[in-house]
Amino acid sequence: MHEQLMRISELKQQLIAIGYHSSQLSDIVKEVIGDASLGNITDEQSCEVIESLEYYCDFAIKCKKGNCKK
Repeated sequence: MHEQLMRISELKQQLIAIGYHSSQLSDIVKEVIGDASLGNITDEQSCEVIESLEYYCDFAIKCKKGNCKK
């Protein structure tokens, strides 16, 4: 679980570097896990958060390259 939380943190930092605001990231995470704290989520939830953040990261990178199609 520790590795998953580190991956979540890493993805959040990447998204901030790309131009996302921290409140946007909170909304993305909240969309997946609701009001739960990241420290108290299940392995399944952490995988869902990682998947979601990776999607946004990939999409943002594509958009910066001028190819925003999903």
